[in-house]
Amino acid sequence: MACALALATAFPAPGLAVPAPQAAGPAAAAGEFLAREFGRLDNAFPSPTSPGNNDAGLMADALLALHRAGVAPAVQAKATAKLRANFFSATIVSAGVLGKDMIVAADQGVNPRQWGKDSAGKDIDLVARLSAAQNSAGAFEDTAASGARTPANVFSQALALIGLRKAGIGNPAGAAALLRQQCPGGGFRLNVPVGDATGQCASDAEVSADTTAMGMWALVEIGGHQPQVAKALGWLRAQQDPVTGAFSADPKNPAQVNTNSSGLAAMALALGGDGKAASRATGWLAAMQVPQSVPVPAMAGAIAKSQTDLDTINRDAKSFWLKPSGSDNLGKQDGLRRATAQALLGLAAAVPGPVPPRPPGNPPHDDAPPGIPVRGAPGPVVGKSGGRPVAAPRTDLVAPEPPAVSTTVLNVPASGPPAPAPSAQPVPVTASTPDRVGQARALESRPASFWTGPEGVAAAVLAGLLFAAGTFWFLVRRKGSRS
Repeated sequence: MACALALATAFPAPGLAVPAPQAAGPAAAAGEFLAREFGRLDNAFPSPTSPGNNDAGLMADALLALHRAGVAPAVQAKATAKLRANFFSATIVSAGVLGKDMIVAADQGVNPRQWGKDSAGKDIDLVARLSAAQNSAGAFEDTAASGARTPANVFSQALALIGLRKAGIGNPAGAAALLRQQCPGGGFRLNVPVGDATGQCASDAEVSADTTAMGMWALVEIGGHQPQVAKALGWLRAQQDPVTGAFSADPKNPAQVNTNSSGLAAMALALGGDGKAASRATGWLAAMQVPQSVPVPAMAGAIAKSQTDLDTINRDAKSFWLKPSGSDNLGKQDGLRRATAQALLGLAAAVPGPVPPRPPGNPPHDDAPPGIPVRGAPGPVVGKSGGRPVAAPRTDLVAPEPPAVSTTVLNVPASGPPAPAPSAQPVPVTASTPDRVGQARALESRPASFWTGPEGVAAAVLAGLLFAAGTFWFLVRRKGSRS
């Protein structure tokens, strides 16, 4: 999904800002990538499909992620100011955009009733405009330039509810409308059928990890819906790849695993109290991170959308980042920012677990370091010897045990099969340590010697006796000759 969501935290009273915790490791590196991009692009992200315009939705996504990771608060302030000054239509209404901006306002300590000016020069009161977008059935609606109103999707419904809640406004009708989109298996569908505003979802055909994560986050933020959250949590657990911990955008096509969906799912798993499953997902996200040694420094710390993208970056980062003409590849750069923003929500919610094994399939090119190494496999290729790749020693194969995730927000009992225990990890190797540190080492064998065998010992004893007898004889003879 293009929209990115944020990790729910216990929100303070309106207008009271609470500093976010500082991120570490993969989360910090991903946040630094987004912060550098804001700085490089004048605190705004350009739209790859509408030259000359900014992508306000992606800017808000990145701000949500940066705030939760606690990275670059000064950059956040500048980007928030740019977002508030961005073009805001006086006629077109998107409930999701209004809700997302309300969350940003709460994060950044901005009054949502004084957000800025719209395209007609009128003051933007996010609360009033969002409230006006809700129909009598509790569902939020989008308004086109023609004035036609259509039901907003579940992403927008949830964002709107969270935004209002951050502003201290409850909305029972809106919560009921969201609950109607939860399907029998526990997942949430994306679209509300036109003309069926009060109908309950009766089929799991349209559910997805992205939408379910969104619905879970909104219900946790609202509070009071523990059974529905537990049901959604169970559905998400069942969709997690048992080997890598990743999630697919389409539950019917597990091969479509990606960091966007996995980031949102990891966030939701942490919210539901399943820290182990969340850490398995973030372990995969961390494995999708572009290394700091990438030849294009601007890309360092970014999270690639997929294993294929990471392999491409590892083969030729410059070709991924730039067009053959040398100009920016706006589409690829936009996708990298978008994937990183959503992945960071998960990375900020749970400490990454052990690096999962690389899924089966065609291996990357010999000169390309794998994004997810098989345990015990060589690390990134640093050169060639005799025509064959030479790998640098790996130092990142042992991950710390993830801490327990607090369940004070929502105490959902962990149910379902436990996550498989991580396999034994090899001892990391560095240039300054022997290749078998920590392992039992056999005593080195020595060349055989005659004097260490039984014959040698006997010969030594005999030689000693002869030496003693000769000495005695010599001394006695000398004494006799003197007399």
